[in-house]
Amino acid sequence: MVDAADRNFYARLDVPPPILCPTCRMIRRQLFRNERALYKRACDLCKKSVVSMYAPDSPYIVYCVECYQSDKWDSMSYGKEYDFSRPFFEQFNELMHVVPRRALYIDFATASDYTNWGVNLKNCYLVFGGHHYEDCNYSSQSFYLTDCTDVDFCQRSESCYGSVHLRHCSRVRFSSFSEDCSDSWFLYGCRNCQNCIGCTNLRNVSCHIFNVRYSKEEYEAKVKEFCLDTEEGLMRVRNKFSQHTLQFPRKFAWVRNATGSTGDDLDNVKDCVRCFSATEVENCRYSFFIPTQAKDSYDIDHVGMSAQLTLELVSGFGTERVAFSNRVYYTHDAYYCDDCYNSANLFGCVGLKKKEYCILNKQYSKDEYEKMRMKIIEHMTRTGEYGLFFPPELSPFTYKETVAQEYFTLTKEEASAQGFRWKDSEKKQYEPTIHVGDIPAGIGDAKDSLTGEIFECFHKGGCNEQCTEAFRIIPQELQFLRKLGISLPRLCPNCRHYERLRMRNPMKLWRRMCQCTRTNQESGSENQARYQNTVTHFHGGVPCPNEFETSYAPDRKEIVYCENCYQSEVV
Repeated sequence: MVDAADRNFYARLDVPPPILCPTCRMIRRQLFRNERALYKRACDLCKKSVVSMYAPDSPYIVYCVECYQSDKWDSMSYGKEYDFSRPFFEQFNELMHVVPRRALYIDFATASDYTNWGVNLKNCYLVFGGHHYEDCNYSSQSFYLTDCTDVDFCQRSESCYGSVHLRHCSRVRFSSFSEDCSDSWFLYGCRNCQNCIGCTNLRNVSCHIFNVRYSKEEYEAKVKEFCLDTEEGLMRVRNKFSQHTLQFPRKFAWVRNATGSTGDDLDNVKDCVRCFSATEVENCRYSFFIPTQAKDSYDIDHVGMSAQLTLELVSGFGTERVAFSNRVYYTHDAYYCDDCYNSANLFGCVGLKKKEYCILNKQYSKDEYEKMRMKIIEHMTRTGEYGLFFPPELSPFTYKETVAQEYFTLTKEEASAQGFRWKDSEKKQYEPTIHVGDIPAGIGDAKDSLTGEIFECFHKGGCNEQCTEAFRIIPQELQFLRKLGISLPRLCPNCRHYERLRMRNPMKLWRRMCQCTRTNQESGSENQARYQNTVTHFHGGVPCPNEFETSYAPDRKEIVYCENCYQSEVV
């Protein structure tokens, strides 16, 4: 449904309203972002072997980061005349295949070769998205982390493991949506908690286990009894926590200071619709992962840092009046562009830096540019292309290689039925030397020699999670697991990442009512029977009348409360 605000926004950018739903538009954009599928191939300029997001058989020209940023080539040399007898997307696709592409997106990285889409990295391994990581492994979409492993969507934390959405935490394991916590395991929705295990919605406490208070001595004895440094003990507590946490209410959305907005994981946003994982955002819609500052923008993914009047952009920042593009940075007035920087007034360009008034990488005068641009828009309107993001067949990647698979997971058959290309996992050139059943039971049994072994992933490639089938334990990872007392993993890094993503809710909304039904009274509700309110709520002894849009589907087992009822119980 396109409302009046939508129509006004599209008019400001002089584009037609979309013909696809927000979810389909998001999937199209995410098809152009490959984070985790890495390969070894030769740089097409210096011929050195490099790590790349493009497979060796990919039909694109790929340069290593050093060559790409050098002055050894000129993107303008690939400029071409626009042909009005052919579709725009066909001509743009040809340009994409001849202009060199960057092997990885990393900047200011030290000793962090196996990373992608990261900035300011030091001593990192398999880190994807975000910035300012140091001594981190297997993490993504996070900021200002130190000595963390296997975490996603976390900020300003250290020595954390197996978690999502942590803020200002230290030595926290297997937890989610918690802040200012330390030395704890299996937390959800906790604040300022120390030395806690299996707790939900607690504030300013210590020495709690499954929401029950213990003395320091009792707590320490219980920790030893749990044997959390073994796989058996860890799974026993994990399984109990997964059931125990369902006894407590959850807020309809993980939002803070979200005025007139809908979505999930929102912080300091205003007048936003269907936005997910957004911070300091105003008047934006249908978007995902805006880490900081965007205004008056629709359909953007992995975009921020003062982006405004931006439409259908995946990967970029510092943009204004940019539409239907991929990887555009510090640029304004650019439509249908790919991998362009510090530029202005571009249409259908690839790989340009500090350029202006260009179409298909060809230079024009200002007047010539404006006239040609209008003619092309008229041509694209006739062919039905104008107003659409790049079609899936233009993506350099297959569905399984992209973040679309992470957030909208499909099987090969489902992807093919929807017209998406698929790439089966390549046959491995190695065999596991340690099978799942032979992995040491506890971290205390893990010897240094294990860093030279090849571990079998429990999924053995039988999942849809970009499984690598086998993996290694790197020396710094083994030291980290010993320090935090965590048993060796049984899944490869990609499968562990997907396991953490399931701790998040989907990027989808349902209209529901608050499930708070009675105050300190039994009711016929299965959810209410699991949880009895501790204080009197504003609605007294009758069901709460509040409605909301939530990413908790109606058939979910969680008890979902409105903001008012939730705060009454946890503050």
